Formats: sequence, structure tokens, C-alpha cells
Amino acid sequence: MYEVAFSGQIAEGADLDKVKANVAQMFKADDAKLAQLFSGKRVVIKKDIDKQTALKYQAALTKAGALCEVANLSATKPPVVEAAVTVPVEPKPAVTKVITNTPVEDIPPAPKTVPLDITGDQISDLSASLAPVGSDMQDAKAEIPEVQIDLTGMDMAPPGSDLVEHRDKPVPPLPDTSGLSIKDG
Repeated sequence: MYEVAFSGQIAEGADLDKVKANVAQMFKADDAKLAQLFSGKRVVIKKDIDKQTALKYQAALTKAGALCEVANLSATKPPVVEAAVTVPVEPKPAVTKVITNTPVEDIPPAPKTVPLDITGDQISDLSASLAPVGSDMQDAKAEIPEVQIDLTGMDMAPPGSDLVEHRDKPVPPLPDTSGLSIKDG
């Protein structure tokens, strides 16, 4: 299992305000969430996911200009950040460069998830979407014409009537069992 964490680090040469705007748009984050994400403290965005899903998050954040860590939680030793190199930049916070062998184009979209109150549809690279509130959940159905049944000749009994007609049938005679006997076994 893997986890994706973010410490507020951005790509080298990226504008911090633009990266914040991209991350805010990606996660639909308010100012409080942005402050938490860019506080410099390590914030786990998603954990207990497979490697492919972790790489999808990494690709989406990298495209936004934010650098994240992908850590393997399955290892017996403490989680190790895969392929991370820290490059200090004087006027900006420390930058982590994450290198992956998987091209961004080959990474399929991630499934819908809920990290930090963020769903997959809130990350444009994940190709997920939600219908607006109040939308119909089902496509319109074709109208089926009403069936016309001819009820002429049918009648209803008055209230309190028996629904079964009792006919006076003679009771059938009992069968003749005189030729039957019981044998001991």
C-alpha cells in the first residue's frame, strides 16, 4: 500500500501564488485548507492506495506545479519516499523534485476518492465528474402508452356479497372399500 503526502513544496521556477491557485482549484480548497497544505508540514493527501493510484495523484499535483511524496506503506521498515531529491531555492521554500519512470500520459485516471474532503471529481486529471445538486439520476424514460382493456360485459358485486357462488351439488358417494384388506407385514 502507498500514501501520497504534500509538504507545501513546489516545482523549481514555479510561481507560488499560481501553484496555490492550481491546488485550490484541483481540490476545491478554501483558504484554511490551502494554509494547511502549504504550511510546510507533511500532510497526507491519500493513504492505503495502490501504486498506480498514488502515481495518478503525483502526476496531477506535478502538473499543478506542486511536488508530493509517494511513500510505500507495505515495507517492513518506516515509509521511504521513492525517488525524491531536495533542491533548496533561496527566495522560495525548499523544492522536492520527484522523478518517476512512468510518463504522465500513460497514467490512467484515478478512481473517485475522499482525501481531506476531496473527491476524485475535484481533480481534473482524474476524469471524474458529478452531476449538479438536484439533477435527475436517471435518463428520461420513453412514455409507454396506457393499455386499453375492454371491460364491457364485466360487473361488480355489491358490497358485502360473497365472491364465490355456492352451488348445491350433491355430495359424491363414498368409495367402495369392501374389496380392500390390510395384511400384516
